[in-house]
Amino acid sequence: MTRTDVIKVHKEKQFLIFDLSDGKQVKYDFAKKKAIGKSGKYVQSLNHQLSGCTIYDIERLCDDEKYVRFLKFVRNQGGYSGYDIYAIGTILSRISRYSLFEQFFSAGIQQIESHFIHTIDKVPNGLIKICRDNNIKLTNNHYRFYLENPNAYNLAFSKEYITLTSEDLGKILGYSKSSYARDNTWTETSGVNHLINTYGYTANALFDYIDYLKTFEAIENMNDIMRELDDYARMMFTISPKFDKYPRDFLTTHHIAIRNYNRLRKQFNENLFAKRIDLSLEDKIGDYVFIYPKKIQDIKDEAVAQCNCVASYIDNVIDGECHIIFMRNKLEPESSLVTLEVVNNKIVQAKRRFNYPTTDKDNEAIEKWNSRHCLAKAS
Repeated sequence: MTRTDVIKVHKEKQFLIFDLSDGKQVKYDFAKKKAIGKSGKYVQSLNHQLSGCTIYDIERLCDDEKYVRFLKFVRNQGGYSGYDIYAIGTILSRISRYSLFEQFFSAGIQQIESHFIHTIDKVPNGLIKICRDNNIKLTNNHYRFYLENPNAYNLAFSKEYITLTSEDLGKILGYSKSSYARDNTWTETSGVNHLINTYGYTANALFDYIDYLKTFEAIENMNDIMRELDDYARMMFTISPKFDKYPRDFLTTHHIAIRNYNRLRKQFNENLFAKRIDLSLEDKIGDYVFIYPKKIQDIKDEAVAQCNCVASYIDNVIDGECHIIFMRNKLEPESSLVTLEVVNNKIVQAKRRFNYPTTDKDNEAIEKWNSRHCLAKAS
């Protein structure tokens, strides 16, 4: 028998049916794992009656696209070579071995992890729909992470993006944050959920921000984006929980975060800092208030909020070389605006966020402050 003797392959219930050119059929019963020959009776094998028929022929002659995807999945697991691709018994036994995966392909899943460990009745219908409709590979990570936060998955695929694709979203949502727990056990959690639950991100803003990073900062690799975001959030949160979660210039801000984090790992002496606090430098001028930080953490918060290097001045403050004060809008005294360095009762440096220069209105208030406090010291 040659390959041309098989003209069609189709699956009906538990049977894989081979239609032959002479009008007859042979079948394989997966439920009983038995072959049925041309006579309609069980036979020992189909090796003789389907001699020369390969896994590729079965795929080519089957008109059920979902079942063909399943067959290709099976083929990719075993590494068919040599005699294996012609031994129909070997092919059918391998199909039987992966029968649980067939249900996923029948449900419309187009890709599935080869070591996926859950049966279809355990997988939420919402996750199956997302994977099916967006051609997302169903993985163990997606299974676990969807159960943790199904709303994040539903939100992610309901939004419109500038450049993010469904494939990107699949990688973002499947990204795992790995770490050692306190009992030295290895744990894996959802990277998205970790950013949300640990650092205060919101799913809606996070997906939009990742879309922004891919579009305007040319970060193409989704694993890189998630890794960099986690690294940035970890460092910034250690310095201050008030950090900017969605900085406009992420790469620059991340670079500054690394520098500040390395500096702030040093434990400063809070008592020495407290002795340096000079409330006489506080003032109100026009629309501004001038505030002296009351603890070291206030300067750390300022460094995070302003994305500047003011944290590096903490030692200088403790050593009596300068003072750091905050210039803020009197209506929003808790919001960072301008960071000031004071030496000998004179403001010698003033910077807005990202070390941007001050405005003319800022400068007018700074000049008045200098006039008032330099005179006060002289007197």
